[in-house]
Amino acid sequence: MARHLFLVSRHEARLYEYLVERFGDDENVEVILDRRRGERRKRSERQGPERRRTDRRIRREVDLELQVRSHVILTLPNSDPASRF
Repeated sequence: MARHLFLVSRHEARLYEYLVERFGDDENVEVILDRRRGERRKRSERQGPERRRTDRRIRREVDLELQVRSHVILTLPNSDPASRF
C-alpha cells in the first residue's frame, strides 16, 4: 500500500496539529511541518566555485506549491520489499 506524506506550511501550525491528530493512528500517513525558511546557502563573489553538482531538493514544484497553498500531499511508493509480491 502506498504511503501519504502531508507537508504543511510552517505558517499553518493549527492545520498541522489537526492533521497529526486526525491521522495519528494511520501508519500509511505521515504529517510533517515544513520548517525551511528558504535557501541557506548565500553566494558571494569571494566564494569559490559551487562544490555541489546538483540541487539536493529534487521536487522544486513542491516548494513552489507550498508557498501558494497551506499544504502539499505526496504519495510515496511503499518501501517494504515484502509488499511488492
